[in-house]
Amino acid sequence: MSELESFATYLELRESDAEGDVAAGLSHTAEGLVLFHVLEIAARGEPKGIVAVVHDAADHGGRYEGLAGLLAEEGYAVALPDMRGHGKTEGARGHSAGRKEIVRDLDEVLQHLAYRLVGAPKTLIGVGRGALQALALCADRPGLVERLVLVAPELSPKQTLPEGKKGFLGKMLGKVSPDAEGSLGRNSQDVCADAEAARAWSADELVHDVVTLRAGEEFARLAEEADRLLRGTGLPTLVQLGGADAIGATDWPAAREQAGVELKAYPEGKHHLFHDAVRDEVIADLLAWLKA
Repeated sequence: MSELESFATYLELRESDAEGDVAAGLSHTAEGLVLFHVLEIAARGEPKGIVAVVHDAADHGGRYEGLAGLLAEEGYAVALPDMRGHGKTEGARGHSAGRKEIVRDLDEVLQHLAYRLVGAPKTLIGVGRGALQALALCADRPGLVERLVLVAPELSPKQTLPEGKKGFLGKMLGKVSPDAEGSLGRNSQDVCADAEAARAWSADELVHDVVTLRAGEEFARLAEEADRLLRGTGLPTLVQLGGADAIGATDWPAAREQAGVELKAYPEGKHHLFHDAVRDEVIADLLAWLKA
């Protein structure tokens, strides 16, 4: 890991309504604001650009600090946001108010970085379900980033979402709230082949297994749109897949066929490619692609 020091920034972002838009209220009061945690590492020397990493569902940005240090050594200013309901960011655990909220939040993170590094080219890395969120941002905010990296995208989301009670009375009394908790059902054997990294993931107090009803439904919708979103970005894109991934895609035909998209597959890699036994190769390919 790099010896470069990280520092935490808390962005004050607005609460969302049921549709993910900004909730009503005064923006200059504490009420109605969410503290959004972003871990940052400054580039060594003159910055070549900005890289933001969108973590997987139930994960958090701090687990990518080692990757961020290597990127910073190569001259990139790096941001590791904790999405709402994850890590040190406020919000109901595992919950999202939908695509509009996701796009707003990531836009704020990148605008924050761009304010301090005017004109620096921006690369967005999305991991797992974070790859789906990254695609949504690029589709809804064209021109915001220059390059896109999609790592182990989850194109067929596996999850157990809460269901309402059945029957007439169930319809009357058993309506499930959008923030009702479901489960991803993940285990350390599926996420990583490296035993030490798997133990670290299991022991991390900020990692959880929760996905709420609304968040899970939104991930499913984004997964259905992933091919179309990828074709529509028009961005130079690197896709990295694990051949032994039981959670994310092991192949992506749309990525293989799309001009401007480079696909790298790692036959022994599982879901957490940046922490897995193949991580050195994965990171080396990422750095080579960024330099190119």
